[in-house]
Amino acid sequence: MDATFGSRAPGPRALPVLGGMLQLRGDPLAKILELRARHGGVVYLGPAGPREVFLLTEPIAIRRALLDNHTNYKKGLAAQRLRAVLGEGSLLLEGTAWRKRRRLIQPAFHKQKIATLASEFVEHTDAMLERWRPAMDRGAALDVRDEMLRLTMQLTLRNMFGSGAEELRSLVDAWQFLYDELSRGRQRIVRLPAWIPSRRRDQTSAAMATVQRVLGGLIRERTEHDDGSVLAMLLRARDDEGGGGLTDQELRDEVMTIFVGGYETSSNALAFATALLAAHPEVGARHHEEIDRVLQQRAPQVSDLANLPYNRAILEEGMRLYPPSWMITREALADDVIGGFRIPRGAQLLISSYGVHHAPELWPSPSQFRPERFLGDPATRDRFAYLPFGGGPRVCLGEQYALTEMQLILARLGQKLSLRLAPGCRIAARAHVGLRPRDPLRIIATTRS
Repeated sequence: MDATFGSRAPGPRALPVLGGMLQLRGDPLAKILELRARHGGVVYLGPAGPREVFLLTEPIAIRRALLDNHTNYKKGLAAQRLRAVLGEGSLLLEGTAWRKRRRLIQPAFHKQKIATLASEFVEHTDAMLERWRPAMDRGAALDVRDEMLRLTMQLTLRNMFGSGAEELRSLVDAWQFLYDELSRGRQRIVRLPAWIPSRRRDQTSAAMATVQRVLGGLIRERTEHDDGSVLAMLLRARDDEGGGGLTDQELRDEVMTIFVGGYETSSNALAFATALLAAHPEVGARHHEEIDRVLQQRAPQVSDLANLPYNRAILEEGMRLYPPSWMITREALADDVIGGFRIPRGAQLLISSYGVHHAPELWPSPSQFRPERFLGDPATRDRFAYLPFGGGPRVCLGEQYALTEMQLILARLGQKLSLRLAPGCRIAARAHVGLRPRDPLRIIATTRS
């Protein structure tokens, strides 16, 4: 498409040089909605050094960048900053290297493989509920985000490495530090040159060294013994089109990439969905009716999920309101036109799932929690109006794993418990690398009779 025919996208006044990096400072979620309401679905935010920055929050524009002309775009600068932690994992690879890596790791996320994990999802949920019992007996509140983080981390560690959280405590602590450091880095406009020493840099280097050491040991162990874990599968994966398998460093990078998506995003999505369920007793009652009718007191299985549409709708509506991945970034490799507006080479695109998920013309009363939105035929909805796992060829490879895990966990919670929000609890989000609860999500749970 000839970019000379596009017009200049509308947008707010911006300072020179770094104005495009300042527009979303403070509360980026509120500012995304404000910019969309004022300027539309393609907004020019201003410059970021020699590059121009655009915000995309309408399906037709997002489709252009993620699908129709996706070969013209690579991961944006914000995503590239993850490279310090994720290395050359599949999230950050491009072109032929990405396609080869995707072929290698895809079998680990096959539906048949995921189905074998269903009993573990339910068993670990039951163990969590047993741990809740003393607090439930006292009528004490539980921080559901902390609980879901612990649960999904245990499941990820077990499935990824065949090990438990206590066995890998140093790895977990190191990753939590690195994730928090990435979140802090996202807010920085000016960064110290790499050659200037600092305490945070020393801590980051120590955390990375821990990750490399622990993962290196796990790789050596799984090389000698195939325990059926994802790591063991990746160690033995070979490219059908030639090129062999993964090197040790590629394995470390890929494991870190999968580890990130395996628990942080799922835990936040589950926490928001559970808190929303607790805040809406009429939704809880309908959820209980469906669960009781379909399961008849037996533990949920993968084969049950197709018969639990409301259970899934609760999760999907929760991810509409609070998408775990709230921003996708891309960089234009050549001039383009999106939504009738010029996109110059080198432009940074901020593709906001949060913005499109709260568009009132797509989602009437967008701030309201209405799971029934997702009970209709999804084919009637623009596929780029809802993208909790991204869109186009680069859609998240772990989507089916995450959805299966979360549906089984939520079904088990609905089967066993009645929930309500603790007094004073507010459901709101804060933008980090992913979307986290702004305040503790405290619920009060009671056993269903």
